[in-house]
Amino acid sequence: GVKRMKLTIRWMAKGRQKRFYNDICRKFGISRYMSINHETPCEIKEEDLLLLRECEKRGFIQIRNK
Repeated sequence: GVKRMKLTIRWMAKGRQKRFYNDICRKFGISRYMSINHETPCEIKEEDLLLLRECEKRGFIQIRNK
């Protein structure tokens, strides 16, 4: 089976970057739920982790291991 990691994503995008929110959710199969703290708990496929880290480097998200 596919190994998944439980993570919490904090959304950093402001203003015009918000359009990336839907793209990131779609790509990684992340729920569109967002807490009042701009966080979304999710399970990410291990093979997708590098790409998710690239999104973090670009400032769209912050990955938190909660």
